[in-house]
Amino acid sequence: MHAPRRVSLFVLAMMNTSIVVGLEGLPEVGSFGLSLVVWYALFTVLFFLPVGLVSAELGVGWPHEGGVYLWVKEGLGPRSALLAIWCQWLQILVWYPTVLAVCAVSAAWAISPGGETSPWLVLTISLAVFWFATLANFKGLHTSGTITTWFLYLGTILPVLAAIALAGWWLLSGRPSAIPLNAGDMVPDVSSLAGFVGILAIFSFLSGLEVNAVHFNRVRNPQRSIPGALLLSGLLVLVISVLGGLSVAVMVPVKDINFASGTLQVFHHVLNPLGVGWLVQVIAVLALLGMIGHIMVWVIGPTESIRVAARDGLVPPLLQRTTAGGAPRNVMLLQACIVSLICLLMLVLDMNAVFYVLTIVSGQIYLVMYTLMFLAVIALRIKRPEVERSFKIPGGLPGLCLVAGVGALTCIGGLALMFIPPAMESVHLSSSWFTPVVGVVFLSVILTPFLLHRLRKGSWAASADPNKSTGIWERGD
Repeated sequence: MHAPRRVSLFVLAMMNTSIVVGLEGLPEVGSFGLSLVVWYALFTVLFFLPVGLVSAELGVGWPHEGGVYLWVKEGLGPRSALLAIWCQWLQILVWYPTVLAVCAVSAAWAISPGGETSPWLVLTISLAVFWFATLANFKGLHTSGTITTWFLYLGTILPVLAAIALAGWWLLSGRPSAIPLNAGDMVPDVSSLAGFVGILAIFSFLSGLEVNAVHFNRVRNPQRSIPGALLLSGLLVLVISVLGGLSVAVMVPVKDINFASGTLQVFHHVLNPLGVGWLVQVIAVLALLGMIGHIMVWVIGPTESIRVAARDGLVPPLLQRTTAGGAPRNVMLLQACIVSLICLLMLVLDMNAVFYVLTIVSGQIYLVMYTLMFLAVIALRIKRPEVERSFKIPGGLPGLCLVAGVGALTCIGGLALMFIPPAMESVHLSSSWFTPVVGVVFLSVILTPFLLHRLRKGSWAASADPNKSTGIWERGD
């Protein structure tokens, strides 16, 4: 029996960054203009920082497989834990088509920059990318983690830094900005509720730091590496997201931004007139690699937690099967099938509207999970004070309640406001269908795990044998 491969602080930080950062979010956040700086600062204090701090304390206190599932189970019980991991998994299912669309558009731009992208081509490339990411993860964390790290360097960090550099050159050379850049424009417009609601998409673009906690038990020196990795990845996320989003908005008018190709639009808009348009194709290939790496981490993260839940018999035996590398085979295959069906939406609906609706629905579901996580950390500090934590949120129990309480209230408030259609220049949504559609999807997701818990049978737990044959593959260590 071989010991599991260890993950270094740097690799974990890069995996964290690839979980949160993606080119697919830059055009949408860039559409908020210079006020994005203030909004990100606000969301960092009220949401991103609490998530990082709470994840760090829970991660070093309970660094075992399961992540959020284990934390909520220890703090609030198995039923709440099932709801938490169900929300974490389902939110990513409705998010996948947005990032897959970016993959498809990047592949199309690699062939013909700026051209019209056939919906069927988008669908074909999206499915190919997602099934590749699924099958690659069958070999386990080490293989996917290595690929993800390199894809992040080439396909996310490099293109975003290039976009930021181009935006700086664009402004310094005296060219006009597509958005106002006066100091007063940093002040957010909160004159209407619908206008404020649009900014809540930032929740989705600052989420995910806790996902790699399922791998904390494989980190070298977790007492030092976990908080360090969270800090490093947090800084990278904020810098890349804010400056990357603004680089899109500076060079491409908001009304012309396409959520799937916005970042590539920047390069096409600037490089073509300079006679080096061929570089757009190179950047499109890099962006494609970055998106594939982004997807690969998400494909394995939440499903790993479901595998741990399967050991407790909380999911049917069919979903308990694993590959030789220990990956949850049937959960990942089910996930790939559901995502394939959702991708069909891209054939018949306005992509900007689909992008935003899917972003909102995934954000709502995720906020339920975060609320449970914030409550769990408070419960565990009270119920399990004897558990050694090399990192603790300072200030004792009052300090913890302040951090987790602010995070929980922010989540609840954001969740409620997301039922209201936003007023945005780049996307038009009607309240006649937006609120009912979002409401039905949200309720369906939330009620399903409670139904599963009622249907739970003793045989589910009895079949959760980690040494049991999986059929085609045998589970290995």
